[in-house]
Amino acid sequence: MGLTMPGQTRRATTLAVFLLCIASAQAHHSGISFDTGKTVTVTGEVTRFIWRNPHMAISMTVTNADGVEELWKIEGPGSTALSKFGLSKKTFAIGDTITVMAHPLKSGKPGGLLQGLTLADGTAYGVTNDYEARAVRKRIIPALLQWEPPPAGESWQERERKTRPSQLPIVGENPRQTGPGALDPENLAKQRPAPAFDLTGTWEFRGEDDYRPMYGWYEFKPHPEFTAAGKKTYAEFLTYARAGKRYMEPTVQCYPAGMPRLMTRYGPLMMLQYPTAIFILSRLNNEYRVIWLDGRAREPEEHRDLNWNGESIGHWDGDTLVVETEGFTDENHLIQQGVFTGDQLRITERISMLNDGNTIKMEFIMTDPEHWIGEWRHIKFRDRLLRADVREATCLPADSSFLPGL
Repeated sequence: MGLTMPGQTRRATTLAVFLLCIASAQAHHSGISFDTGKTVTVTGEVTRFIWRNPHMAISMTVTNADGVEELWKIEGPGSTALSKFGLSKKTFAIGDTITVMAHPLKSGKPGGLLQGLTLADGTAYGVTNDYEARAVRKRIIPALLQWEPPPAGESWQERERKTRPSQLPIVGENPRQTGPGALDPENLAKQRPAPAFDLTGTWEFRGEDDYRPMYGWYEFKPHPEFTAAGKKTYAEFLTYARAGKRYMEPTVQCYPAGMPRLMTRYGPLMMLQYPTAIFILSRLNNEYRVIWLDGRAREPEEHRDLNWNGESIGHWDGDTLVVETEGFTDENHLIQQGVFTGDQLRITERISMLNDGNTIKMEFIMTDPEHWIGEWRHIKFRDRLLRADVREATCLPADSSFLPGL
């Protein structure tokens, strides 16, 4: 997981800006837990590295002054913030030795808020004294600030004027965003061919309940030819299921269902179609998916968040919307009960409309050479649903702990 890091001559400037971003990105989440008046430096072996928004996390084994190994947990900003400064998920790897500067936990437990890090080859990300004073100020969370009254008689217009950003509209500085945003007015205003159909609406999954043995209900049947790894997990699932036991259902622990299950779970999906993107929201846990339609390139692999819904890029092929999705996590990601998938998964969807625009036909073509052989194909349907909105839904592990059989 190597990465060519910024040159040593750029180090001080890069570090100051990098840590300023950390402060602003994390103050509202974590400032109260950390002693921002102290800095500790620890060296250890990386045992876990989570590259994800809104936070990154590093776990590392550190030998303390008494010669005892401790597990240190370091919190940092999300992958979007880190990408600005040359870091990526390939900057270091599990098993690498790194040195971390952090504000320690107030509790005294081994852990802290990232200030900087140094790789084994000496490439460093840190702070300057000038930066530190500014960063500490930013880390003071509002709950701990003494209220100061504004100037007497100040109008809201005066307040707005003095707090106004120096440039409007604000322009993002995210290197992962190589073009305009999907909802930028200039992007929406571009001339494009008219789409074959508009998916805006609420759509209920068609379970084909009376024909479950034929079509699989919310599962994909028939199965493909599983690899050895796929056969093993499916056999374990059957053993548990036939005994009436739950087997590895991550959604019960509030993991996202992810693709393709997001599209085939019971409960409605709300879709909002724009010329540049289709935004999808699920009733179950309010999972979010977006299909980009504005011709953007994929994010570079070294910066991409591997997640449960992947990165979906669509284009029109006549009266069919073709969506190519990749960039999946292998962390607790299921196709369906007993069938795991991971970062080798690729999904092509061919989406069309039937029944006067009241039915979506979704053809799935899925490959994952780690878990099955060849293509796994299936067709599912969703039907337009009226007088039914997608409302807020929340998965809480504390609630799930009360479910039977867990």
